[in-house]
Amino acid sequence: MQDYFKNLFVKEPLEIIDNDYYYDADGDGDNFDEADEKDWLNGRFKSNWEYKRQGRGNLKICDEIAGKIAEDSKPYLEIVCGPGMGLTPAILGKNPELPCLAADACSRLIKAWRQYINGGELKQHNISLASFSAFDIPLKDNSFDYVTSFIGIGSTRNGLDGQMQALREVFRILKPGGSFVTIEGEFIDSAKVDEVFRLWGKYNWHSDKRYQQPWHDKFISAGFKIDSYDKHYVHKWTKDDNDVGEAAEKFNIDIAMKYNLYILRKI
Repeated sequence: MQDYFKNLFVKEPLEIIDNDYYYDADGDGDNFDEADEKDWLNGRFKSNWEYKRQGRGNLKICDEIAGKIAEDSKPYLEIVCGPGMGLTPAILGKNPELPCLAADACSRLIKAWRQYINGGELKQHNISLASFSAFDIPLKDNSFDYVTSFIGIGSTRNGLDGQMQALREVFRILKPGGSFVTIEGEFIDSAKVDEVFRLWGKYNWHSDKRYQQPWHDKFISAGFKIDSYDKHYVHKWTKDDNDVGEAAEKFNIDIAMKYNLYILRKI
């Protein structure tokens, strides 16, 4: 953990491992297992990083804003970084020395990222790591000029309530005038999603009307000004995405999300 980031924490970590901070937040994150960890370290981390670093495919939409963050050279926070490390590969690909704090609730994931970084693949980058919940970010108010995320808020627990709590936390730790840069998605045809869950025999938490509130409304409700949301791409879910995509393939139903790049500002 770099000294700059250490000075931003307002709570002592429950554990420090390899100079990374851990806050016992696994219950608020994805439940990855040993098989996932082996997959990450046997090539998934590398392929995820290179795909985003090169701005390939759909991720071309974040190339311009990644360049702006890189050019500003201000330390930033990647929240709910996941196995893909959010937007960080695209940003650090343009400025390898930019200080970054990457965080996720899953302690197994953060430990795996540290192992991968220390193994040499990403040693040229200035990446600090921490494991904490997006619902209770242990950082000072007005800490960052930039917070970034890739489908991070949408993957939090507790439906709309959890999403709004995470957004309020991001708003709190941003400096006045600071930007939250995030990609989030909404289903194109919710009826097809309903049908997948019906055939699957599982509760469709996506059908909760409160959960379906548009991201635009959620961001405004959390206090953000929306500077931009015009860049987007469409992605069909498959088994490589999640278990819902796997079920959709099984029942031969195409479900897709439209993902928007939002640039939000704290005013």
